Amino acid sequence: PQNDVLFKIIFANTSHKHVLMHFLNCAVKTKDKIVDVELLNSEIIPESVLEKGSRLDILAKTQSGDLIDIEMQVNRDHHMIGRSLYYWSKLFAGQLEIGEGYSKLRRTITINILNFVLFHNDDRFWRKCLIADKDTKDQITDLLEIQFVELNKMKKLDANSPITFWIEFFKDPYSDTCNELYKKVPELKKAKEMMEKAKADPKTRQLIEERENAARNYASAIADAKFEGIEE
Repeated sequence: PQNDVLFKIIFANTSHKHVLMHFLNCAVKTKDKIVDVELLNSEIIPESVLEKGSRLDILAKTQSGDLIDIEMQVNRDHHMIGRSLYYWSKLFAGQLEIGEGYSKLRRTITINILNFVLFHNDDRFWRKCLIADKDTKDQITDLLEIQFVELNKMKKLDANSPITFWIEFFKDPYSDTCNELYKKVPELKKAKEMMEKAKADPKTRQLIEERENAARNYASAIADAKFEGIEE
């Protein structure tokens, strides 16, 4: 579902956290399997749906204390890398209270799911960006991880990389491929059920449509500004 309202409804459902945990275990490498998460921003504020540039992200804390922020970005954002670093840094720095030591800092991960191509230099659809030594490539720390998932680059499923199952779902939950996956992956099937339930609810459907209209209006305004600039 390439709509961030639906995306948040599915993953921020406190009654079905196993769906979010399945996705996280596909996307994030941890010492121990993620068996529980605490959702830190599960609500959707109606006013924010129409607010330009507002983020409908999902923020979760795992049982080990790791912080994971997931965002679906539908429209192209030429400042995506800076945007991601900015929000990661706010989340990372916000962990400490006055007087607390740096030893309390926990691993902080941002996952950006993009409905556009951000990196044009190769065909990789999934990037995990870390802090590493430029020459030796040795990882300095695991406290920082920023992921970029470019949906449009993924061409086929990989049984050894189950995140591709989720990417297929994000791209087209009604595809024949997804219909086969629903028979094998109960979490994906539940995600589709939650999506259908949300779309059937009049109030939720209105939020979805308002978000889509706001996104179209914003994209149109940007296009008009570019055209006027070219003319000048």
